[in-house]
Amino acid sequence: MRSAVIEWTGVSSHCVVVNVPADFDPEVVELGDALGSLEDDGFLGVVREGIVVRFRDVPDPGAEELFGC
Repeated sequence: MRSAVIEWTGVSSHCVVVNVPADFDPEVVELGDALGSLEDDGFLGVVREGIVVRFRDVPDPGAEELFGC
């Protein structure tokens, strides 16, 4: 068994239906913070990309097992 450091970027997809004021203009509001405050975040899924693996010289006994070591 050996230890590896794995890094990646997760890109998540979301979709929600919300009610907005009649004069709502998405160009002049901070949507990021507002969407983050919703109870239902509309999570659809995540894509992991840019995966990089680096092996460690010494096994880490506290690391989780991946692929049933």
